[in-house]
Amino acid sequence: MIIFDGIDLASVANVKIEDINVGPIQQSPVARARVIQGGAQFIRPHDGTRVVTVTFQVPEENPVVREQNILNITAWAKQYPCKLELPFAPDKYLMAACTELPNPSARQWWQILRLTFTCFDPYWISKAEKSVSCGTQFVALGDAPPIVRIERTLSASASNQSYALGSNTITFSTIPAGDMVIDLDRQTAQVGNNSIMQYYNVNSKWLAPAVGVQTITGTGTVKWRERWR
Repeated sequence: MIIFDGIDLASVANVKIEDINVGPIQQSPVARARVIQGGAQFIRPHDGTRVVTVTFQVPEENPVVREQNILNITAWAKQYPCKLELPFAPDKYLMAACTELPNPSARQWWQILRLTFTCFDPYWISKAEKSVSCGTQFVALGDAPPIVRIERTLSASASNQSYALGSNTITFSTIPAGDMVIDLDRQTAQVGNNSIMQYYNVNSKWLAPAVGVQTITGTGTVKWRERWR
């Protein structure tokens, strides 16, 4: 049904789903005002957020039982980003936060209620994670940049470690021993719970994974999830 943060809505309340509307990605193109002529100069497109609206009923005439159902739904609808899984997309999920809770009437038990979710990351994300060793060519499907990270376990610290993709290379003067994760989507790197960005060479150019064939060189394992608009 509708699963949010791993919990099915039907398991927390007696609901009858009326409709699920997944809105398009809102466009917020980057532009700058023209100095002399009227209008603005288009710079580049930019994907904004996406809104998902769920309309439903709580078919319960007993006001006490109905109120408890509403409270359960409110507790279920977390206000921070969690996985939102919908029945018509079994292989994908959205990262969404509930931004509008239901506003029930005390009398009209038959009324249509609404939950609104905002996807600040607007893309559909593959549930299946893929992986290859660094230096192995791979293909990222989809039509939006994949979520990519590099993992490596070091038994001892290593110096001057580099990872490259195309013409971009990132270098760390030191990587301490432990479990390293370089998150290319968030542009962060850490070992365990500690950031190692203090070892990042500021002259590096961050890797930018894209859809299609690519190879990330270095030592470790590349793990990615494909995304769709």
